[in-house]
Amino acid sequence: MSAALRAEVRGDAGGRDAVLARAHELGVRGWVRADEDGMVRVHAEGDGEAVAALRAFLAGLGEVGEQPAKVEGHEQFAVRGVPAGAFVVRAGDRGFALVLEVAGELAAWTLRREPSMDPAVRRMAIQTPAERLPAGGEDWDRGLYEQGGRVPWPEALRRGHAVCVLHGDRLRGGFALQRTRGEGPGSQWLLVKRRDAEAVSGS
Repeated sequence: MSAALRAEVRGDAGGRDAVLARAHELGVRGWVRADEDGMVRVHAEGDGEAVAALRAFLAGLGEVGEQPAKVEGHEQFAVRGVPAGAFVVRAGDRGFALVLEVAGELAAWTLRREPSMDPAVRRMAIQTPAERLPAGGEDWDRGLYEQGGRVPWPEALRRGHAVCVLHGDRLRGGFALQRTRGEGPGSQWLLVKRRDAEAVSGS
C-alpha cells in the first residue's frame, strides 16, 4: 500500500542533499527543499516500508515535525527551491512571448495579452518554435524559474501540463501551462496563475 509523509526537519545544513540521496535509495517519490529559515521540508510517498525508513532517517538529521499528508501521485523525487533556468516575457507589436530555458533548449509560447497574476484570468498561449518568434520587442519581465508539479520536466511539457514558479519583477509564484488542443508547434495552451501567496485578484 502507498503511504505519504510530510515533515519539516531542523538540523544539519546539508540535510537537503542527504534526504535526496536517501529518498533515491529507497525509491520514494515527492520532493525536498531547504528554505532560508534553515528548515528542510519533505514530502515523500510510496511503499509503506520505504516511507517508514525515510521517516527514521529524518529523525537522525535533527528535530522533526510532521503534518498530515496524503498520496498526491508524484512520479519523481526532486529538489524544489532551485532555479531550473531563465525565463523572459517579451512585449512586441503582436502581443507577448513567454520563453523558458528547458533542458538546454528554449520553449516558447505567444500570447495576445500579458500574463496575469490573477488566478481567475486564463491567457491563451500558442506554442511556437523560439526561432520563429517575431524579432524585436522589449523585455516586459525576466528572471529565473523553478520547475514544479508531480511529473518531471520536460516530460511534463510533453504530456501537456507543466507547473513552474517564476521569480521575476512582475511575475512571481506558481503558474501552470495546460495544453488544450493539438501537439507541437501551433498547439493551444492556457497559462494560469496558481492560487498562492503571490496571487493578486483583479490584477
